[in-house]
Amino acid sequence: MFKFIINLTQKLIIFIFIKISFTKRKKLNLKNINFKQIDFINYKKIKQYVFKENFFYDKNFIDSHSFEFLFYLQKIGGKSGIEISKKNIFLWFNLFKNKLEFPWDEKLTAQRLLSIYYNYEFVSSVLSKTENTLLNKIINIHIKRLFFFFKRKNLDEISSYEIVAFILSKLLLKEFNQGFLKKIEKIIEIQIDRAGMHKSYNVLEQAKFINNLNEVKNILLFFKIVVPEKINFFILNMTSALNQYIHQDGTVALFNGANNNYQKQIQDIIEKEEFLKSRTFTNNNGIAFYSDKKRSLFFDVVQPNNLKVSKSLGAGTLSFELSIKDEKIITNCGASESYGKNPEYLRYSAAHSTIILKNTNISEIKAGNPHIKYPQKVSFQKNDFEKIIDFEGSHNGYLRKFKKIIKRKIIIEKNEDKIHGEDSIISLKSTNSKTVYHIRFHLMPDITTNITTNKKNIILKTKKNKIWMFKSNSELGLEKSIYVDNNSTKETQQIVIKGITDSTKKIEKWSIEAI
Repeated sequence: MFKFIINLTQKLIIFIFIKISFTKRKKLNLKNINFKQIDFINYKKIKQYVFKENFFYDKNFIDSHSFEFLFYLQKIGGKSGIEISKKNIFLWFNLFKNKLEFPWDEKLTAQRLLSIYYNYEFVSSVLSKTENTLLNKIINIHIKRLFFFFKRKNLDEISSYEIVAFILSKLLLKEFNQGFLKKIEKIIEIQIDRAGMHKSYNVLEQAKFINNLNEVKNILLFFKIVVPEKINFFILNMTSALNQYIHQDGTVALFNGANNNYQKQIQDIIEKEEFLKSRTFTNNNGIAFYSDKKRSLFFDVVQPNNLKVSKSLGAGTLSFELSIKDEKIITNCGASESYGKNPEYLRYSAAHSTIILKNTNISEIKAGNPHIKYPQKVSFQKNDFEKIIDFEGSHNGYLRKFKKIIKRKIIIEKNEDKIHGEDSIISLKSTNSKTVYHIRFHLMPDITTNITTNKKNIILKTKKNKIWMFKSNSELGLEKSIYVDNNSTKETQQIVIKGITDSTKKIEKWSIEAI
């Protein structure tokens, strides 16, 4: 609460400062200013609102406040495109110029500013002198707000869009100095783990961060500024990491709000770098990965925290995804961005292939914020033997409420099409109270299932007619599930192991093998 009041006070100060002491800046030269090479804009979503009246008020289209609709209108071109652009820029300013909070949060402010910069020539081509003056005033107000908070925010709270807008604005104003690049290096260092993964642990956010760093690089080269070696290293290191999180079928690993709407863009980023190295997962924190010529497996052993950079983390600790022979089999439910925010239920533990006690989230989910309550200890260990590799993770997210520790061990046989799992629910306090648990394995759409008579085996037939057997030491059930693919929600199935804990240790063993 105290931090919120301080933040609101700061915004009030900058608002008053801009209102009463607005000094006219020199007009910027914004001709041919567009450094965007790979485009992460959802044009399908923009088409749904851009021709509607007052779409800024529609909560389903909060992304409209980024002004990315200007790129779409420039694509369709013509007088109508310019008129719609002009009308909505000025309408937005009239509606929201006196707001302190949304839509003036710093990431949106930076995205709006970049959208105006990159479409300035298009929009300003038919403006009157008065309208041109107003547009430049809007730009200058955005710059002042951006600079004020860029200087004062914690480094882990500064988005990559703010980095791009800040550097470009300083260069356009001829106020650039090398100290700004040093600060950007510090921002990257605090937001990227030692394996080169963005701490959102979201593959799509990773790709956008790399793309924005490439944009910064293009801007520096345009202004004849030497690109620091550290920034080149960060781009290469992050791209090498990104390359590891692609499934056998070309889709990305669906953790922490990632989706498959931008597969081509992500592939373009990967192909842009020439010297990518194959990685093995050596961290004790993150999305663990294993891949060979036949298989890709991803395992969530992220240690949640309350940092803003981690605000999109899901409650899927110890969830995993698996693809074999060019087909994904086990998945998480994914994420959507077709309307408004990603629905919160897609962050719930039940939307992940993991172990859940009493249908309670492993981490407490709060919309648009980091977790309030989360596992205080997530541990991970990898063992590489001659014939097998095993991943072993554990978390204490259910310790306070249920006095239980959860462990998951996944064993990958190197020379066979077989993967074993061992899930343990360990009671730390001897008690007669019983707790229901569910272990969920969400299947990809188009996989057909046939449960055997003893209910301990399920035959899986993939779209490419490959046959797999899912086995368990306990009875298995099949329940409905969903899978979000390119903003389309598809009905699918999930395998469920259901049971009741005892006073000591409950172990469930399962396996997936070719037949």
